[in-house]
Amino acid sequence: MPLRLSLPVFIVLFASLMPFGILQGQVVNVEAMRERTGDEAGSHGMLDGSFYLGGTQNILLRLNTAANIRHSEGKDSYYGIFSSNFSTRLGGDNLVFEQNGFVHGRYNRIIDEEWTAEVFFQWQSNIPMRIAQRYNVGLGPRYMAVDSEGLKFFISPLVMYELDVDYVTGAYESAFRMSTYLSMNQVIAGKYHWNTIAYYQPKFGKWDDLRTVIDTRFSTPLSPDLNLVIRGSLRYDSYPSGTDVPQFTFGTTTGLSYRF
Repeated sequence: MPLRLSLPVFIVLFASLMPFGILQGQVVNVEAMRERTGDEAGSHGMLDGSFYLGGTQNILLRLNTAANIRHSEGKDSYYGIFSSNFSTRLGGDNLVFEQNGFVHGRYNRIIDEEWTAEVFFQWQSNIPMRIAQRYNVGLGPRYMAVDSEGLKFFISPLVMYELDVDYVTGAYESAFRMSTYLSMNQVIAGKYHWNTIAYYQPKFGKWDDLRTVIDTRFSTPLSPDLNLVIRGSLRYDSYPSGTDVPQFTFGTTTGLSYRF
């Protein structure tokens, strides 16, 4: 039975989970969350657990847990994404344990069958990527370009303000960025879910300073509410936060996802 929460209770729950952001990661596949939590009224969510293996120089091992919550009333929807990661690097002189993650909140307002207005906030800390703290806030439209049986394609050209805290010096740096994403959701044979999202985030006025992310997620049901999830991601940052962080990183995770 779906979980039912009133809006005040949802907001209290969202606020109470915010401090756990100290332990969290950074890729947000918001369309995968939307697709799995559905669009019916009320409150629904997902609990994910996964294992990550990847990197470019030293191998990175990571355990991840995440909670995604959505509450909808009429044309308004509120989303919260919370993720906790514990990782270690292998292949160097020392075995180093690191924590990383994010808290992401998003508000959607349905305009019509094709257009949605979005506002989002994100806080993240990612020690493996040498991000001490990063704050993002943005807004813009979301357009459903394709809506056919079993397939949906979205385009969302957002504008984002970013505030970074340097990992080494503690200095602050701010910038405005585009945060455009393309997303495809496909349901295969009525039960297999495939979602791919691509982010493009250049800095206004310094267009060679850009980040791109491609994240794909495939899930197959083990029961009506439990899914096996395989996920892969590719990331490029032309100016990464740390001198020991490569511009190009990649990885895969395998885990379970429970919808409530």
